[in-house]
Amino acid sequence: MLTRRRDKNHDLEHWTIRFGDIDVGHISLRAGVPRAAPQWGWACGFYPGTEPGQHRYGAAATFDDARAAFAQAWQRLAATRTEADYRAWRDSRDRTAWKYRMHDLHLPLPTQRPDGVARCFCGEVITSATMDNHVLGAHRGDVRWRSRP
Repeated sequence: MLTRRRDKNHDLEHWTIRFGDIDVGHISLRAGVPRAAPQWGWACGFYPGTEPGQHRYGAAATFDDARAAFAQAWQRLAATRTEADYRAWRDSRDRTAWKYRMHDLHLPLPTQRPDGVARCFCGEVITSATMDNHVLGAHRGDVRWRSRP
C-alpha cells in the first residue's frame, strides 16, 4: 500500500510517496515552468533496488492527475521488484544512517583507522570485516539512533 506525506522542507508543495518503509518516489509542483505547461511532476523509483533506467517520470496538470499517473507507474514497477530489491534499499538506508550517527558523535569508522578497528556508538568493537554485519544486525531499522534523514 502506498502512502504519501507532505514534505515541508521544500519551497514548493512536495509529497514523498512510500511503500511501507521504502521511499519510492514523489509528487511535487514543478519550479520554473511556464503557466501553460503542466504544473505537477512525479517520479517513481528507488535506488538502490531499481536501476536508474527503470525509474519513471512524468508531468501532469493537476495533483490528482499526477497521483493517478504515479499509481499506474508504481503498479508496473512494483510487479518487477523482488524482496532483494527492497532489502538493498533498506540496507543502504541503515548503513548511511549508522555512518552519519558515527560522524555526528565524532567516532571513527573502522575504515578510518590504521588497524581497521573501532568502537560503535552502541559500545561494540567492530572491524572493517565485521562492520556491515554489525550495522545490519544490531542496528537494522532502529529509528531511535538516526540523526539525519
